[in-house]
Amino acid sequence: MRVKSYKMRSVSLAKGKTTPVDLDLEFEGGRAFVIWDSISLGDFLLKARVEINPLLLRKDSANAGLDFLYQGELVLPRPENN
Repeated sequence: MRVKSYKMRSVSLAKGKTTPVDLDLEFEGGRAFVIWDSISLGDFLLKARVEINPLLLRKDSANAGLDFLYQGELVLPRPENN
């Protein structure tokens, strides 16, 4: 299956505060994922992906370099909680 990559902006919740965050976005069929982190391992690229609701994505033509705005709550894993 072919994966399509884009850029998106959302608001992340951390310690009771909202922070704007820009992330890579991938689609697989009707599913959407933000790329939280990635690491190269030889010829392989390992990605930590978080699935999001694709119905909450809106096309963004106002911000250069961004394809979508995510209008849902984005809760990303914190390294200290792993």
